[in-house]
This record gives sequence, structure tokens and C-alpha cells, in this order.
Amino acid sequence: MGKVRRSTLLALALLLLYVGGCKVSCTTANVSSLKFSKDKAGSTQTKEFAPGDTVYAIATVSNNSGKVTLKFRLFTEKVQGEQENAPVPGVDVSVDVDGDGGGVYTLAPQGGTWSPGRYRVEVVMLYNGEQKDKKEDTFTITGGTSTGGGAPPPRPAGTPGTAATPSQPGEGPSEDDTTEENANGSEEDGPDREP
Repeated sequence: MGKVRRSTLLALALLLLYVGGCKVSCTTANVSSLKFSKDKAGSTQTKEFAPGDTVYAIATVSNNSGKVTLKFRLFTEKVQGEQENAPVPGVDVSVDVDGDGGGVYTLAPQGGTWSPGRYRVEVVMLYNGEQKDKKEDTFTITGGTSTGGGAPPPRPAGTPGTAATPSQPGEGPSEDDTTEENANGSEEDGPDREP
């Protein structure tokens, strides 16, 4: 009987140490969805876009009781005139998310149009600097008359058109999170955006 009690106490002590350590480095937060839309609010969801469309990748975080970082990346999976499965340089964007919510990754075509083909967006969720979850999905640019070697897919980070903003589930972007179109039809990053 004494051996059973000691074993039980030892198991409970180890469990408490593990749970205590998890408060510092563990989370049950996860990327519950990654969707594409023609608008920032996500009301026009699709995976097919025209060459001149702005693409919005909307990631949702669930079970988040703290703060996580979403890191977005774009890849040319099978794009006319581009290397297959290659990361697009200069368009990685990170956004911090407090609690349940998400981030919107905005990609506008550089030079007015995307090259036709299939692109992949990857979103990695970081908690205390460690990767805890990852989701990826593809979208397609259809039509167009690109002859290959055209303009690079999106604008690089730090220039108008590529941004990520936090959002809460079930609500559209706040006034501070929206991008405004200028007279030329390009988008400008808001003051709270991270490159």
C-alpha cells in the first residue's frame, strides 16, 4: 500500500511541475482556419482571383488566452515564369493577436497584375517565440495574358499593398485596421501595421 501512495504522490508532483512549466511555455492556442477573400472582412470568400485582384488571407486563432504572433509567408507554388515552391522575398508579415481573433494578410499585385498560377500562403503561429501551429492553403490567379517573367507577384513589405492587421472573430476590421485606397487605386498601410 505504501508503494502505491508514493507512486501516486510522485506522479502528481511530476504533473504539477509540468503544468506549472506550461504556464510559461505552453498554450492550447491554434490556427483554426485560413481562408481567402476578395474583401478584408472575409464576406466574399474564394480561392480564385483575377490578375488585378487584391488577395486577403484571413487566419483565425482559437483557444488563445494570451498573446501569439502570426507570421505570414507567400510562395509561388506553380506560377507562370516563376520557380516552383519558392518563397516570395520581401512580403513576410507578422501580426500580434491578443486572445481569440486573427490576422488579415493583404496582398496587392505589383505593377497592376499578378502572374497567372497557383500561390500558397503559410501562416505560422508563434507563442513566446516558439512555433506552436501552422496552416497553409493555396489560391489561384486565373486568366491574364502574362508571358512569364512579368512583374513579381505582390508588393514587397514596406511599400503600399502588403500588410497584416489583427481582427476579432465575427467582426470586420476596425477603422484603424482598414486600408484606404488612394487616387491611384493602390493601398496604403495604416499606422498600426507591422512590416
